[in-house]
Amino acid sequence: MECLSIMPVFDSHAHAFPDHLAGPALKKLVAEALWMPVRTYHDGTVAGLLAGMDRAGIDRVILCSIATRPQQVRKITDWSATIASPRVVPFASIHPDFDAPEAEAQRIADLGIRGLKFHSHYMGCAVDDPRALRIARAAAAAGLVMEFHAGYDLAFPKDQLASPRQFRRLHEAVPELTFVACHMGGWQRWDEVLEHTAGLPIYIETSFSLGQCPQEKLLKIIERHPPQYLLFGTDAPWADQAAELAAFRALPISDALKRLALWDNALRFIGES
Repeated sequence: MECLSIMPVFDSHAHAFPDHLAGPALKKLVAEALWMPVRTYHDGTVAGLLAGMDRAGIDRVILCSIATRPQQVRKITDWSATIASPRVVPFASIHPDFDAPEAEAQRIADLGIRGLKFHSHYMGCAVDDPRALRIARAAAAAGLVMEFHAGYDLAFPKDQLASPRQFRRLHEAVPELTFVACHMGGWQRWDEVLEHTAGLPIYIETSFSLGQCPQEKLLKIIERHPPQYLLFGTDAPWADQAAELAAFRALPISDALKRLALWDNALRFIGES
């Protein structure tokens, strides 16, 4: 068995911003946290993210952007195309009120971008809302995959925008879409994950969950879920990538499953295997 410490590592969920926006964006997002104090572990730039990856021993990353207004969509697409590299796989974003999601999804695909990020709370749109389903269908038709924030969010009151039950509805409505329900399928909604989505052919990833979800419940979700649909993610800059990687490697699961989550599954998710 290959030594875990020399396995390649793919962080399937992280964030960065254009350099001129990074500082103000992080300051605003830190101030908005309602549930607990948060801090940042890189400066919000692509260079800062790459430096954090180097410190942690992470080889590649999916960098997720979120369009919080329709006017941001094309700008995010264009910026995402400029930052793509062998190490950085950028995901663009289509806001639910954007007027031409089908055309933009195809433009995103034509630029070589692999997927989209959707965050119901910052977009004000549930994952099973008709507007979200339209984007999901447009993404699938263009050959794009999607990452969805799943569960509650630190900056918002508890709501029903991204629940595990709604992700099941999304999967049933658009079965041709390949997508990730982030944060182990539903942050702080672990019992609902077990009830509604664990076991489905939906990717889930570990970010902001290894220290939040009770380990017994975390392991139950992992045991019930298909091994080819588990990903490792950190949500950097909101988590220390090195600490997240160490916590994942320490989980009492097989080395074979760890390798799948740390590398092989991410390659398949983005269409490289």
